[in-house]
Amino acid sequence: MFKNLTNFSYKRNWKEAVGFYLAFFLVGVIVGAIAGALVGIQSGAKTFDEGYTAGLGAGAVVTIVYSLAIAFTVLIQRKLHANFGYIVLALFSGLLAAVGGGLLGLIIPAFMTTRGISPSEAQLP
Repeated sequence: MFKNLTNFSYKRNWKEAVGFYLAFFLVGVIVGAIAGALVGIQSGAKTFDEGYTAGLGAGAVVTIVYSLAIAFTVLIQRKLHANFGYIVLALFSGLLAAVGGGLLGLIIPAFMTTRGISPSEAQLP
């Protein structure tokens, strides 16, 4: 379930895709929390609420960028970047992350790891 997590070109079955999702969701939560804490500390907020609000915004931005980075890394490593449909799908990953954080934003990259690479998708135009 958790094998080849950092091999983005590996074709996963649905169980391995769930493991990929869980692992990268955990990493995303940790990265977002660290970024939020750093921004909250550096914001110069006078109250806890102000610092928390600044950190929450930074965590949201980091989550969107993180989801897009994972999606496009999967696209490039799996040689799916020549297919316009997959590019749009990867961009929807960022949109889902904006709406639902990493919980929704990483569903599409996990799905893309289950797709096979056909010869027509692997060739550049």
